[in-house]
Order: sequence, then C-alpha cells, then structure tokens
Amino acid sequence: MSSEVRISGGYLKGQTIKTLRKGNYRITMEQVRNSIFNILDEKIKDCNFLDLFAGSGIVGIEALSYGAKKALFVEKHRPAVILIRENLKKLGLDNRAEVYLDDVFTFLRKNPYETFDIIFADPPYELGKKINHVVKYVEENKWLKEDGVLIIEHHKKTELLKEYNSLVLIFYKNYGETALSFYSYKGVNT
Repeated sequence: MSSEVRISGGYLKGQTIKTLRKGNYRITMEQVRNSIFNILDEKIKDCNFLDLFAGSGIVGIEALSYGAKKALFVEKHRPAVILIRENLKKLGLDNRAEVYLDDVFTFLRKNPYETFDIIFADPPYELGKKINHVVKYVEENKWLKEDGVLIIEHHKKTELLKEYNSLVLIFYKNYGETALSFYSYKGVNT
C-alpha cells in the first residue's frame, strides 16, 4: 500500500510522490525539509547528493528539485527502493539518480567510487547511538568532499558525536522531537 507526500520546494514544488504506508518509515516533515534547503541555500546547486536510509526518497528528490546535479539513494527495503525508482521515473529524474538496495552501514564501509557535496542520513530513531556510525564511516572512508556537509536527522534525545577525527558538528537545530545535526570538516566554512 502507498500514500502520497508533496514536494515542498524547487521546480517540482507541489508535485507528489508515492510513499509506503506500511513499515517503520518516518517521512521527513515538510518543515524540516524546508529548513534543510534554506540552510543549504546555494550549496545545493549542481551538487552530488547522497540520501542514506532513503525511505521514500523525498529528501533526495527535493535536492534534485532544488538543482542538485545528481542524487544517489541507499535503502535496504526492496519495496521502498522500487517506489523510489518509480517516483524518479514519473518525475523525469531517473537520468540524474542512482538507487541502491543495500544496508547503509555496509554501503558506507566500502571505498567510495565518488564523493559527495551533501550527505543526508535519516536513520530509524531506534538505532539510538548507533547513528554515530554514520559519522564514523563517512569520515573514515572519505565519502564527503572537503567542503561538503553531512546532515543527520535524529530524535532530539539521541546524543551524537560533537566530532569524529576531522568531522565536526557545525550546526544543530530542534523541530519538536526531531533534530538536525550538520557536520563539516575542521576549518571549512560552509
């Protein structure tokens, strides 16, 4: 079963994508998505965007709508991957996107064949502190470009690392129970 969610910004604003109704999925709230893209501003233009724990793919799809050059989606649930691919095709974005059926932690432990300007991760809240492995693997395996930004959406009570080696927390904001933590490399102004 599926339902729909509306794209809230960019040239595809107002269009809808199908999302899974069943399963353990949280759709990133429109207010949070708007905040992410307002904070990123011009950084989103022509960027390579990585959407981890992609779920519905709404954040990566909005990145493409705002002008990202390419988006790569990683999701381990086959029905979600099928739906992301259908949505990309319906919106004419499939030539600017890749969708991987894989566990995010397994994916991030690999050596990247490319690096990303922006990495967004929306892991299940029940992972708790294990979410910090995202920061660890992104830093250790150099998934993020030198001037890139890693954004993690998480429950406000989940404690994330303030820094891991050269990746440091540069911005934090709450939206009710949801929080966003932004990371960048030390000494890089974003």
